[in-house]
Amino acid sequence: MKIRINRNTIREAVKNVATAADKRGNIPILSNVLLEAEDNSLRLTATNLEVGISTLISCETVESGKTTVNALKLSKLVASLTGEELELETDDSKLIVRSVNSRFSLATLPPEEFPEVELPEKYNVKLLTSELDKAIKKVSYAVSRDEARYILTGVYLKSFGDKIHAVATDGHRLALYEIKAEAEEFSAIVPRRSLSELKKLLRESEETEMLLSENKLYFRIGDTVMWTSIIEGEYPDYLAVIPEDNPLKCVVDRDEIVNALKEVSVIYDKEEVRAVILNFTPGNLKLTAKKVELESGEEAEVNVPVEYNGEEFEITFNVNYLLEAVSSYDAESVKILMDQPISPVLITSDEEPELKNVIMPMKV
Repeated sequence: MKIRINRNTIREAVKNVATAADKRGNIPILSNVLLEAEDNSLRLTATNLEVGISTLISCETVESGKTTVNALKLSKLVASLTGEELELETDDSKLIVRSVNSRFSLATLPPEEFPEVELPEKYNVKLLTSELDKAIKKVSYAVSRDEARYILTGVYLKSFGDKIHAVATDGHRLALYEIKAEAEEFSAIVPRRSLSELKKLLRESEETEMLLSENKLYFRIGDTVMWTSIIEGEYPDYLAVIPEDNPLKCVVDRDEIVNALKEVSVIYDKEEVRAVILNFTPGNLKLTAKKVELESGEEAEVNVPVEYNGEEFEITFNVNYLLEAVSSYDAESVKILMDQPISPVLITSDEEPELKNVIMPMKV
């Protein structure tokens, strides 16, 4: 293999794919990037078997061929080199990298040892990249961190033919974002770590294509394809827990309630139960936080003007849960819809009808 390539082009490509390589080094070939040069194109591929990324870039192919080289070393090298053009050439068990003033020799492993990768040619789901990016951003906060509840440690994507739901829940709160998209029906639970990798790639194209094949979900973004193993199992019936008919309604300025929640939470230490009591009266919302240790006497109280005309109502939340739910909105105002002090609460906004948040109150 021998190619000439623009330094910035290969630097960006290596940066994108290297994150999928195995960083633990238990299986040496999985720590490498596969380089395949042919017909003035260079394909770079990396995978840790759970996640994989492959991208195609232009180059001048002097001699076709393929090899593998350590992802981290290659990433550091192409990021540090100067000059507009690089030359890459295999020499026995080495990859020789030349720039205008330098020459480097990197160890390689046989490409035959690299896992076989077959990329789909056709995809059956097409949607705006900006909408997929927004969906991940809006719901990821509610993904469970508890590995004992493995089925909840990812974002659930479910297509209904004309829309796709992105859902996350940890059993205490739930976030749902609805994407308008024509798509064949499918459902898959995407691991949280995979979504972190996906978000880095979404700036590459205005459109994203998807395909669920066996136990893998593929995303094609421009000339880059990412795939991930999905979490096997049946996701909970999330629509059944959304309380659409809660009778008590409060409308509040989004920034004001966010600031109020941040203010009252100041009294808590990290390890403490961080409860906030919300007391609703016509035109006013009082937020109160108290230290568990009564002898400390520490307490915080903030009042926020609201649109609320019901009877006095009091409910308690984990302050972090409520803050994250309200902060997920970009709207100027949010609606808090309630029923009983121990019933699920629905948070919505007329400005962002595609987003819904549900929170379970705390028992006090």
